[in-house]
Amino acid sequence: QEATTAVNRFNVSSNFNIHLMPWLQLDLRGGVDSYADKRVYFAPIGSASFNNGRLDNEDYTYTEINTDAIARVDFPDLVPGKVGFNATLGFNINDRLRKNLYAATRSFLVNSDLQTFNNGVSPFEVSNNTNHIRSNRLYSILSFDLFDQLFANISGTQEAASTISGTYFYPSADLAWQFTQLPGLKGQFLSFGKLRMSWGQVGVQPTAYRFGTTYETFTYSTYDDALDINEFGGGFRLNDDQGNPGLQPEIKTEWEVGADLRFWKDRVNLGITYYQNEINDILLAVSLSPSSGYLSKYANAGSMENKGLEVDFGFKLLDNRKYGLDLYGNFNNNRNKVLDLAGVDRVPLTDQSITSNAIVGQPLGILFGSRASRNADGSLVLDDNGFPTLDPEQGVIGDPNPDWRGGLGLRGYYKNFNFNVLFETYQGGDFAERTRFVLTSFGTYETVGNEVTLTQDLVNSAGEVFTAGTTVRGNIGNYGGGDVLLDETWYTTLGGGLGGSAINEFSINDGSWTRLREVSVGYTFKGEKLRSATGLQSIELSFIGRNLSIWTDILGIDPEVNQSGVDNGFGIEYFTNPSTRSWLASIKLDF
Repeated sequence: QEATTAVNRFNVSSNFNIHLMPWLQLDLRGGVDSYADKRVYFAPIGSASFNNGRLDNEDYTYTEINTDAIARVDFPDLVPGKVGFNATLGFNINDRLRKNLYAATRSFLVNSDLQTFNNGVSPFEVSNNTNHIRSNRLYSILSFDLFDQLFANISGTQEAASTISGTYFYPSADLAWQFTQLPGLKGQFLSFGKLRMSWGQVGVQPTAYRFGTTYETFTYSTYDDALDINEFGGGFRLNDDQGNPGLQPEIKTEWEVGADLRFWKDRVNLGITYYQNEINDILLAVSLSPSSGYLSKYANAGSMENKGLEVDFGFKLLDNRKYGLDLYGNFNNNRNKVLDLAGVDRVPLTDQSITSNAIVGQPLGILFGSRASRNADGSLVLDDNGFPTLDPEQGVIGDPNPDWRGGLGLRGYYKNFNFNVLFETYQGGDFAERTRFVLTSFGTYETVGNEVTLTQDLVNSAGEVFTAGTTVRGNIGNYGGGDVLLDETWYTTLGGGLGGSAINEFSINDGSWTRLREVSVGYTFKGEKLRSATGLQSIELSFIGRNLSIWTDILGIDPEVNQSGVDNGFGIEYFTNPSTRSWLASIKLDF
């Protein structure tokens, strides 16, 4: 078997600057980022899961063109020694084109290692997708500084895009006071102090091609017995996702207050920010009644809020010309709540046995699924054998949002040598181990093969009694009514398995983790000998390792992975690809 990926990327940018007057300059900036990604998967005849062979060929291309025209006016001494002023007026054009061509065959005519569709049996799977978005922005910024201690910015952006109708305006403003510029406040203890506050709005565009209801090819399936229209000459049906010509951007309105402080001649720095924002007209796929002829509609359908505290700090442990050592870190504890969902209480964000959801009054991404029946005091409702029972109604079974996140790092240098070590932590937040839960029902997870010799009579979930002294395969558990035997009868019914017939609540565990996120070392060659020998100012060599180690109670998978990929839903895995550990070596030449 082979699975290859070849990526070619081209990235170029340019800038043209002209000073028309001492106080006026113009900038023209342009950039192109383009890549082609070719992926091939080949499984010869006799391969596991593809006994008749398989060939997939997928081509991705992406091109982004970004252009800016900017005019700047600068009067640093509009009123000498008292008032400074500068203004920026700019226009941006952004164009993003993404194409995807996919073809596959699931059966070969002859057993051959030749990777060609000429050896494939019809019908082939073919798809060709194009996504093209263009946006224009007119933006301006007015900046003032008073007495070199009070700084104010007022800005506005007028934006239009191919994914929305009309134009939208996003204002913002911020104010900062560097109070240590006042006489007598700056000293040995407090070397720098700034108080700041800001308010602003930003917009998030809808995805492309959502205005109209399109036609699509289709396959009807009862899980594994699919009826593919392409096998009968092809055809189309009206998409069950209804178009929406009235789409608007999501609008996030945020304010924050904070302080930046430095102590003991800038040896210690501390930044503190409290923020609060509200997001309105959230873009979601809302379920529709099947009687309408559609199943869903992409719409502006809700609002939510975020608030929290962010802290960052640094401490220079050693600092001189030859060597230095810095300790740095950060902390944040965002709190999120869904406020409204356009008249409904819950919108699923994923569609598996355990779903990630937007639920009014709950944090975004709350986990919903089958659960155990409970008494009013929260204890489990047990059957006659002492085992939990299934609640006839699904409900909230977990919250993947963390209580707090943080990072702690150490960086340093000695002459031309430098290094950096960064740890990150994610504390609190539930995680659905669906792979483990399903594998227990298959009998292939390690813990279900455990053998134990009973010291007392125990009953399993089917009511069978196993006497003391018996050696059985399984585990001993206690759900509040005394010890019970967790064996095959439990793991293949409520205690494991697929779908809502199992108590999926029992797959939820604490998803906290701490990891060694990054380690890097580098060395820089520089000096007169290098310049005379090579014409280079410097040569920098570096070696970086990422995701090198993790400490977590979750077994067999990194709890940072996400079943649905980059999505609003998170905290769920189901036979998900593991996270990557990467090593990177680089060389940087400075001419």
